[in-house]
Amino acid sequence: MQRAEVGAKVNLSLAVTGKRGGMHTLDMRVCEVSLCDAVEIAEGKGDRFEWIAEPYGFKRDLFLPRLEKIYAAVTDCFGIFPRFRIEKNIPSGAGLGGSSALAAAMTIVCERVTGRKAEEDFLLSLGSDVPYMYRGGEARVTGCGEQVEAMPYVEREVLIAFPEGEVDTAAAYALYDAMSRHDAEDGNRGKYFNDLYLPATTLNPEIARVKEVLLRCGAENVVMTGSGSAVCAFFDEADDIKAQEAYGRVKKEVRATLVRTVKRNRSFQTG
Repeated sequence: MQRAEVGAKVNLSLAVTGKRGGMHTLDMRVCEVSLCDAVEIAEGKGDRFEWIAEPYGFKRDLFLPRLEKIYAAVTDCFGIFPRFRIEKNIPSGAGLGGSSALAAAMTIVCERVTGRKAEEDFLLSLGSDVPYMYRGGEARVTGCGEQVEAMPYVEREVLIAFPEGEVDTAAAYALYDAMSRHDAEDGNRGKYFNDLYLPATTLNPEIARVKEVLLRCGAENVVMTGSGSAVCAFFDEADDIKAQEAYGRVKKEVRATLVRTVKRNRSFQTG
């Protein structure tokens, strides 16, 4: 039975570089982690989707309209109309690419069944994160998500903390646009930064509190991922013990998980 797993996307950095055609252009450094969604073709008749797992706080009714659109686009592209068994582990509204992970996984499964390969324009039509998440691994993503450049894989432990509440992506970008560029951008322009941090924390102050918890518990290289709300800390392979110790302290105060980066074998192209 065909099955595809796609890991969550976490940002090491996110710079807003401008606008094109009504969409924001970005320059991001991202990597895939072992917190993943899985899709496989389900046997028998019934609803389009058979759910076998859902993450904490997942609101299926709110998520289904987006999933129905993805299903319609993917099945129309490949000309098959399977039932999908879904193992959903990536939370929604956390900036981890949850809906894009399912879009990529459905596409990969349909490719394997039909022997056809998805075009770049089709992947982008499913969402700006989908071209990257279809490939995974470590990458630099630029433009409106269509330019994906493979980067050397780095094995890391990644501590992900989940604030209560979500962040509406459109609202975060609108608030970014309303702020002066100097005020909106993350002042700490090192290796780990996110230009959407201030807009996101304005919309959901819990993000800033969770970031402080991570720092207080010994985490380093702390950055919000995507438009929020999840906050990540990155530990190099040599810091496994430090990662475990920080996780042990953090999970006493906030909901968190410790995962590893993933090296995907799918070939990269630059679109």
